[in-house]
Amino acid sequence: MTTQEKQLLKMENTEPIEFLRLYTGGQPISKQLVQLVYELKKNYAFSNGVVNALFEHCLVENNYKIVRTYVLQLADELDEAGVRNAQEVFRYLRERQYQKQPQIHTAAVDPDVNMEYVETNIALIAKQLHELRKDVNTKFRQMNQQLEQIERRLAQVVDSLK
Repeated sequence: MTTQEKQLLKMENTEPIEFLRLYTGGQPISKQLVQLVYELKKNYAFSNGVVNALFEHCLVENNYKIVRTYVLQLADELDEAGVRNAQEVFRYLRERQYQKQPQIHTAAVDPDVNMEYVETNIALIAKQLHELRKDVNTKFRQMNQQLEQIERRLAQVVDSLK
């Protein structure tokens, strides 16, 4: 099983709220975002994979922010296109992107092969960014704890000098 296939399978089998927590380093998800997940599942009957792929695309496109209107616009398009899983979402979005770009004809380039490579790399970079954010948050918490210890020690020193 390829890395891309594993990632698609993970998208299909992960609840959207849990999937979003991966991007926030385990932080709680806002009520508005929970409501948006509920709307996507109820109004469009999307699978976990479709919702997760939609969110991942929107996060990457909008600097890791979920823009409700953009999500709903894409959800309408995906629903109209009849997508049923994460792979179909990425295929649709790739074709959508390709249609928006000016057509440049080159004989030796197969856009599907190149886009799969690009999508795989984007997914890997997104995962690495997520891991990096987790590491930075952990180091930040550790530094805050150390600073609190220093402040307590300083307060003790000040008290002993009085």
